[in-house]
Amino acid sequence: MTAVGPLSIDMYLPAFPLIEREFGANGVERTMASYMIGIAIGQLFYGPISDRFGRKPPLYAGFFLFSLGALGCMLAPNMPMLIAARVVQALGGCAGIVIARAVVRDRCQPHEAARAFSTLMLIVSLGPIIAPTLGGWFITWLGWRWVFAFQSLVGLVLMAAMHIVLSESRDPAHVVPLDLRNVLAGYGRLLGDRPFIGYTLIGAFGMGAGFSYVAGSPTILIPTYDLTPQQFGWILGLNGVAFMSANRLNMIALRTSGPAEQLAGTFFYIPIAAVALLLLTLIAHPPLWSVIVLQISFFVSVARANPNVAALAMAPHGRAAGSASALMGSLQSAVPMLGASAVAAYNDGTLRKLALIMTVGAVCSSLSYVWARSGRPPP
Repeated sequence: MTAVGPLSIDMYLPAFPLIEREFGANGVERTMASYMIGIAIGQLFYGPISDRFGRKPPLYAGFFLFSLGALGCMLAPNMPMLIAARVVQALGGCAGIVIARAVVRDRCQPHEAARAFSTLMLIVSLGPIIAPTLGGWFITWLGWRWVFAFQSLVGLVLMAAMHIVLSESRDPAHVVPLDLRNVLAGYGRLLGDRPFIGYTLIGAFGMGAGFSYVAGSPTILIPTYDLTPQQFGWILGLNGVAFMSANRLNMIALRTSGPAEQLAGTFFYIPIAAVALLLLTLIAHPPLWSVIVLQISFFVSVARANPNVAALAMAPHGRAAGSASALMGSLQSAVPMLGASAVAAYNDGTLRKLALIMTVGAVCSSLSYVWARSGRPPP
């Protein structure tokens, strides 16, 4: 379920230039921003619903909407319709993302949760490895619309698998009444929790910077370095290798120390990688190999931080794990949406502007860490 995000995003990236050419319109990055808007908004609804009715019931509606939205993307006649269908797809797909985190919190304490989130991220890492390459194959041989036909089928398969395999994890004693006042009060308490918001924003700004790179790289790297869709898919797939390696390292490191210690030792690598890429673009036209090295370094840094951030943020919120997961996911989707929107608005076809946007996000991630640690001690 957590792999729905990278599958929905990374699989159609090699088709960005083709989509713009077919529709005769620029700004294909807005289709990604619209997806993140749907993700950010939808999670706020699924969290309280899952706290009231359990983790499984909302998933049926979610995966149905995901498949319906993907089908709409396949049939879209123009860019505005593609953008609208992506919102519908996101409103469905976010159910799996938010509820997967809630299930982990239902079953794990902080130290075990960090390891469980690392395991989930290992699985998620397969998305950036497989999705761009698979998408490049679909695009080359069948056309970009078949990418979304495949995603629609994936949504139906996930619905069936969830129905058969997933067992209910919400504690019956932790039923949270579903009414607007209670929901708003719960979100208000979470918004006033400085460590929760601070840790959440570490991941949000880190992923936002990475998402800016993912959103902008197709229209920059492909023409700048004369790449084919398959070649670009392989390069983007290296992000999955980076995520997988980093999360495996995190799982090993958690055998001897907790998530707070791991985060303290790794978070500062995020701005270092982004600033290095920016400086490289200011000095000269960077060769492709140097961009790939810094790309991998950046995504390794983000991947080392994210599982520990999630565990630390959600640890004190067991009774309302769904709402906590929803707000975390919403914030961690809204910030990348802003990053993708910034790329769409300011992209001038050069790597320099993209690196600058990434650096802003990376610095904000570091400031969020300082702000989070100024609250109560981590659990």
